[in-house]
Amino acid sequence: MTYKIALYGFGSFPVVYRHLIEAAQAEHSPVGFCLILTAPNWRDVVRGVLPEEDVLDVFRELPRKPVGGDPALLSGYCGSLAEDLAALKRAYRKRTGAWLHARGIDFYCLYKNFLARRGATHLLMSNIESPDAKIAVAAAQELGVGIMAPMDLRNLSGSYFSIDSYETPPAYATVTSEARARAAEIIRDFRRQALPARNLPSDIDIARDDLTLLETYMPRFDTRAKRFVAVVLERPDMFDREVVRVSLMRNFGLVRNTIRGVRRWHNEKRYDIDQVGMLPRRFIYFPLQYTPEASINVPAPFFVDQFRVIDALRFAMPSDCTLVVKEHPACVEMRPHSFMQRVRKLPDVEVAKATMASNDLVKQAVVTVTVTGTAAFEAFLLGQPALALGRGLSAWMLGGVTSLGDIRSSIEAVIARPVPDQFVVDQVAKLINVRYPFFFATAHMAGEPMLRRGNIERFWAAIVDHLERERTAIQRAI
Repeated sequence: MTYKIALYGFGSFPVVYRHLIEAAQAEHSPVGFCLILTAPNWRDVVRGVLPEEDVLDVFRELPRKPVGGDPALLSGYCGSLAEDLAALKRAYRKRTGAWLHARGIDFYCLYKNFLARRGATHLLMSNIESPDAKIAVAAAQELGVGIMAPMDLRNLSGSYFSIDSYETPPAYATVTSEARARAAEIIRDFRRQALPARNLPSDIDIARDDLTLLETYMPRFDTRAKRFVAVVLERPDMFDREVVRVSLMRNFGLVRNTIRGVRRWHNEKRYDIDQVGMLPRRFIYFPLQYTPEASINVPAPFFVDQFRVIDALRFAMPSDCTLVVKEHPACVEMRPHSFMQRVRKLPDVEVAKATMASNDLVKQAVVTVTVTGTAAFEAFLLGQPALALGRGLSAWMLGGVTSLGDIRSSIEAVIARPVPDQFVVDQVAKLINVRYPFFFATAHMAGEPMLRRGNIERFWAAIVDHLERERTAIQRAI
């Protein structure tokens, strides 16, 4: 089978993709590539490995004013455009709904036409964390283009390829005797001592791994500043005040850290519980998620307002329970001062200090509830009751999403009937069976873990193996 992989180049991922293409070329692979380039400052990087016709330069091709079109254009749209547009974080949040809808149609038509024109068989996504990224996935699904979205395996380390925007593992995620044995060992070790939620692949031989740092293509600060001004002048319609503010916050650390430091000073004092001995006798644990962030904005935008979850839980929980809410440690310096003040005024709700170990709360809670957070994943590994309200890996592990309409009965059921250990082992075994030992993230992180030669080579090897396993699974299904 002939493959052509379309690469979605969010942020500085074009740097990663250049090295990926070069790794494929070094092996004389027949796999072809094309690229959706959303960041114009990386044009020169991709020109070195792809012809112009295989690069969709979004900044140049997207209409300067939203065009939109006949709603009939969306008749084959996979999923919900309204939900995908709700994945919006900060940029353009002051635009009208009509503007956003029309712009969504523009992205959809642009991506769909490019994927069809270039004959893409697969779409390899960088982080899916914006409306246009979800729209790209929807356009690909409509065309029958396979989705390959690298996702980290949280506490299991390593990565796998999701087949949609909701972290769903591929069809070949099946249980084998070898994977089951390894899963039982991982669960046993985790219950003895929990591993961190995200770390580099644990099975890499560091002594033998090729840690050669590949070209980062990172220009100097003054060059980046000039490019930013040039891009704004090229497409002023792609920017608004919020986009500029976020960009300045990213590049001027002193200003950003001062603002966040003040928020941290205020927020870190707003709690009711700071040690395990102060926890209520019976409580439901709800850890807040980082917002705005892809982990909640993309798969479950309905719950971006996490007060919806807090209210649903406190109204549904047994009367002898307390709802314990804990801030995400990274959000202490991000959340407005008024947020926790409001939470602490609610009856039957108490706030745990953000620095408390989440596992201590998970182990004592009658049930842990998250939207898409890792806490439910960890509770599942520990054999503790858990529910997930949004689609994501935690919900997949637990066997499905809990709807708000069923939340009272779901809480009662999961408390009364704990998940059998065999189900936990089998779910982990499925993930072990699709796991690959590569780290996936954007370029220019501290230490550059992504741009190490060994990591890129493992990333490419994983793609090749995934394509073959996917092809075999499809043939067996036929």
